Amino acid sequence: MEKDLKHELDLLKQEIGTPAFDEHLDRMEGIYTSEEDKRLITECVSQILDNIGTELQDVKKEVDILKSIKSISDIISFRYISETYFKKSRSWFSQRLNENVVNGTVCRFTDEELDTLRFALQDISKKIGSLSI
Repeated sequence: MEKDLKHELDLLKQEIGTPAFDEHLDRMEGIYTSEEDKRLITECVSQILDNIGTELQDVKKEVDILKSIKSISDIISFRYISETYFKKSRSWFSQRLNENVVNGTVCRFTDEELDTLRFALQDISKKIGSLSI
């Protein structure tokens, strides 16, 4: 029975965010009624909710970064950043900044690209800060 429950919980994880999730959970609670089963179901659902919270925090952080970058678009050249630091075109940079859908895929900066972008902004900041008139 425990093997079946673990299989059911794996299936449940795959259904997160769909109407089938609630139906599946309700059905499981009717079948798996022992205290141990209930504990395992509760732990699984708690873990799923924790993961959702972490994912939402990651998305919020990414949105905040993108808003910050967009706010300086009139001050600095994204063309310069994309060509100098990424060796890519302005349109490549813009697609990621605006999370455009290209060939059915949402374009986003990878973690490595975000590190490159942070470095680029810090480098530009140092260059501007070192100027004296």
